[in-house]
Amino acid sequence: MDSLPPSPPAHGAYVYAPGDIYPVTPREKDLCARASRPDWAYLGGLVGLDAVTIWFGSWDKVKYTDSVPLRWSGPAAIGLAWGATIGGAWLALPKCSPTWVGESPREGNVRAIWPLALSLGLLAGATAPFINGIAVGSYDLPREWTTEERAGHVIVAGVAGFVGALLPYLLPPRTWSAAAEIERIRFGADGRGVYLGYSSRF
Repeated sequence: MDSLPPSPPAHGAYVYAPGDIYPVTPREKDLCARASRPDWAYLGGLVGLDAVTIWFGSWDKVKYTDSVPLRWSGPAAIGLAWGATIGGAWLALPKCSPTWVGESPREGNVRAIWPLALSLGLLAGATAPFINGIAVGSYDLPREWTTEERAGHVIVAGVAGFVGALLPYLLPPRTWSAAAEIERIRFGADGRGVYLGYSSRF
């Protein structure tokens, strides 16, 4: 036994059909055009941030300073930048096609973004210590560094890499923002609300 049919949409609202697999409204077409091309400015900014933090982490005034927190700031900065590059590079890739824009089913958006975000975070956390090791080097490390501090560099870079991979979701590129707006429009524009149903087998 099904609930009553939903009320008709407001005047001027577009009712999406299952066959609407392409942008139909001018707003959707504009958003899809923005989401269909890589955000090169965002990617370039991430690469530039990597270069700056690698220079900072390998800088002698940071590497040979007497302050342990300042020495750890190098791997933290490198890890954050590298993690942001891993997580942000995927978000900056094209997220829409002019010939395919899916519609959310009645139960809502069933696709979760956290599994991929967690996977990229783990990848960034696992690889950030290697990037830090390449930047700092291994042949001229200060003798004052204890074994605990060297291990701390690995841990700090790894944790910072994991956190950095999640930062692009707070400051997303143009492609991800436009794709999220299309999804919000598609899910909320048809005015369907919640669908309830009951069935039994004889």
